[in-house]
Amino acid sequence: MNKRLLLLAMILTGSLLVRASSPTTGAYNYQFPSGVTPADYMANTIVMKVRPDFRSICSPNNIENPIVQKVLALVNTPQLKKMFPFHQPPATATNEWGMKMEDLSLIYELSYFGTSDLIKNINLLLSSGILEYAEPKFIPKTQFTPNDPNISQQQFLTKIDAYGAWNINQGDTNVVIGITDTGTDPDHPDLAANLKHNYADPINGIDDDNDGYTDNFSGWDLGEIDNNTTCGASAHGSHVSGCADAVTNNGTGVASPGFNCKFLPVKIADATGALTKAYEGITYAADHGCQVINCSWGGSGGGALGQTIINYATINMNSLVVAAAGNNGVNQEFFPAAYKNVLSVAATNNSDVKSSFSNYGGFIDVCAPGSNIYSTIYDNTYSPQSGTSMASPIVAGCAAIVKSQNPSFNAFQIGEQLRVTADNIYPVNSGYPDLLGTGRVNLYNALIFTSPSVRANNLAFTDNNDNAFVANDTVRITGDFTNYLDPTVNLNVTLTTTSPYVTILDGVTAVGVLGTMATVNNLSDPFTVKISPTAPQNAVIPLKLTFADGLYSGIQLFSITVNVDYINITINDVATSNTSKGRLCYNGESQTEGLGFNYLNNGTLDYEAGFMVGVAGQVSDNCRGTGTGSDNDFQSVQSIQRNDPPIWSDFDTYGKFSDAIAPLPLGVAVRHRSVTWADAPDQKYHIFEYTILNNSGTTINSLCAGIFADWDIQVYANNKADEDANNKMGYVYCTDPGGYYAGIKLLTTGAFHHTAIDNIAGAGGINMQDGFDDNEKYQSMSTGRTQAGVTGAGNDVCDVVGSGPFTINNGDSVKVAFALIAGDDLAQLQTSAVSAQIKYDLLTAISTATNPALVTANPYPNPAGNEVIIPLYLDRNASILLEIFDAQGKLVYTERKESMIQGENQWKVSLAGMQSGVYQYRLSGKPGQVSGVIQKK
Repeated sequence: MNKRLLLLAMILTGSLLVRASSPTTGAYNYQFPSGVTPADYMANTIVMKVRPDFRSICSPNNIENPIVQKVLALVNTPQLKKMFPFHQPPATATNEWGMKMEDLSLIYELSYFGTSDLIKNINLLLSSGILEYAEPKFIPKTQFTPNDPNISQQQFLTKIDAYGAWNINQGDTNVVIGITDTGTDPDHPDLAANLKHNYADPINGIDDDNDGYTDNFSGWDLGEIDNNTTCGASAHGSHVSGCADAVTNNGTGVASPGFNCKFLPVKIADATGALTKAYEGITYAADHGCQVINCSWGGSGGGALGQTIINYATINMNSLVVAAAGNNGVNQEFFPAAYKNVLSVAATNNSDVKSSFSNYGGFIDVCAPGSNIYSTIYDNTYSPQSGTSMASPIVAGCAAIVKSQNPSFNAFQIGEQLRVTADNIYPVNSGYPDLLGTGRVNLYNALIFTSPSVRANNLAFTDNNDNAFVANDTVRITGDFTNYLDPTVNLNVTLTTTSPYVTILDGVTAVGVLGTMATVNNLSDPFTVKISPTAPQNAVIPLKLTFADGLYSGIQLFSITVNVDYINITINDVATSNTSKGRLCYNGESQTEGLGFNYLNNGTLDYEAGFMVGVAGQVSDNCRGTGTGSDNDFQSVQSIQRNDPPIWSDFDTYGKFSDAIAPLPLGVAVRHRSVTWADAPDQKYHIFEYTILNNSGTTINSLCAGIFADWDIQVYANNKADEDANNKMGYVYCTDPGGYYAGIKLLTTGAFHHTAIDNIAGAGGINMQDGFDDNEKYQSMSTGRTQAGVTGAGNDVCDVVGSGPFTINNGDSVKVAFALIAGDDLAQLQTSAVSAQIKYDLLTAISTATNPALVTANPYPNPAGNEVIIPLYLDRNASILLEIFDAQGKLVYTERKESMIQGENQWKVSLAGMQSGVYQYRLSGKPGQVSGVIQKK
């Protein structure tokens, strides 16, 4: 019998929601998850959760916060309401196993009409600082595939050994399976007797049990808000009901794993069949006593709300959530199955081979038969259907029997018992190693065998630096190890990988004895992994934890992404990211990678930014384009790297990209570097320099280059853009009290162009509502518009600072550089602009000097008033003499500094008393001699 068991304890990346991404220091940078389309979420609908410390400003239909009120004023016909108005805060912070309880009483849903930008509204809400999260309301879909009715019936019961299990336990009528779906067939002869009734609320037009639902005697229809749970637009739920809990041993129709257990139908579909109340359905089922909840639905859109609801059901209410893995036939996350604390189910056929339609991957926990499952169907009949929608309720029925056999088991233990007693099906699924969970469920085994079951939770990754893992970094991996079932005796956890791009330096943690529902961590003995210099860009490194204790062996898979093509810079007042391909602040269209432009740790001021270069009608960039996404014209030639130790500043990055992949390439390559300093007066900006090389084979005329930024400073709808021509800077600010400022300053000597753009329809200038094409991009870099957001408190704006036109012969290059700056007010922005210019000029002088013993940069300001600053660099401590001569060569000023220090210096010179005109200065000392020109106004 032991040969039938594969005692694995496998959780993979999706189930754990483990990510090897860098932490964001800003709160409001929401973007759609990868793969999500408008069909995956409800238009003009936002769900959000208020932090508990702001409970006093919350009422059932309002949140008294200025930012929330601003959003309500911006959108058309807003409707704000609590999603769970009858819920109160949990009485205790944790459950009996020390797990944090979820509070559903502060979750709101906001819906509105019109075309107001959903993502910008979400980020504006997040900027209030009172929310734990805000996101779209994702709409999952059912997961089944109709099939030929001429199929042998119910072979799956033999496959999962239900008959052997029923000799031991036929289910407890007090164990209830929640079927969250499109409804059921309440009077079906093979369902009616197992339907769970709420005798505390008989049908009499009164809410007898005061739960907020009148006459919910036999479940509830959340989609259409009544007590009729009969299937509407889709009969899917009636088939799912029978897969889990058709009445068994009644001489009628079919049998089911759940046998005598009851099921509670929770209809989550509206009149069209759309699953508009999916996660509300899980909550209803948990609140109404379901120990197991089936979800034969899902989608690619995950989110914080879904995880909150899963945690509430599992931790607060002790309900096991079982979910279908999805029918796309691919290795990709699918929600809710991929959430932490869900028992996720893939589908197999009658030969234990993965069903062709079934998803697979790291988030799968177990498999179950899902091909040609014969079950109940509306109206009072039967049909075979296929899908993970069928596999999931079969597992839910098994879970109900396990709960009946072990009434003291909590939700986690029910799932773990099914997992560690599953049959090994990998010999017939060699193409999916470790990607089908622990195997196909075996209900008989689940009732007779015991074992430990250990999982790692809260996995954390750090390089003790910026947590953007690049070549030669050493990554430390820690986690909490929890044993859900029988105690261990001598547990060891080992980390391995099949990747040649990392070396495991320390791959073993000794745990020893770990009791039932006990947890330990390895903070004092982390796993350590070193990244190879040969790792490809954005390499995904598969990692495996193996748990071993006597006969028990379990695995857990996860992954980290290394040699990422961006670097986080966090050493001064503005945390940001630079990338390998011209994007700034964030890496890629999604804002999940990178820090944005986060000022004083109060949230990002930027929605999107990037470098652009081109001629009229032909611009290369990775900024937004004319479609729904961004242009992707640049590819990395040399991945971004950091100088360690730094050479030019306190934090240097460098790399190279080209536009070879652009639909109409210019034939340019761009060497880029960024420089950042930690201390005043240079702590509020970052400098980005681009050297554009012409590899086209011909001369490029009228070329311009610039930085595009969609600044969203605090309340994005209250932004204004303006220009400081003296400092060659375009800037944007929030008009609210205490509003921040952000700017782009041109540092190089080419012509300065600034274009302020209203990111709304009908404001004049460049129209961003129909996209941002190459002609508009070139216009923004080569011409000018001084202001945007000029009326009232402002509006959503973008800003471009460009330079040119340049003529570049084949093989030659031109250099442009910009400072991105943040500040509390315009004066701070201007002070930083001056400092950035001084710093960059000196940096350029040092970089270009043949023998940088004594180097000076351009005096600033120049022309000057009564004071001028002369930047200079010394390779040693020295005594330096300053001499200033008028136009006739007469010495008019002299000053010596005896102890100037090695490195950068700034010599402030008083010009008071001097006449307007041009002067020459000379600096001399043992390191050498340099001269330059000063013009006094």
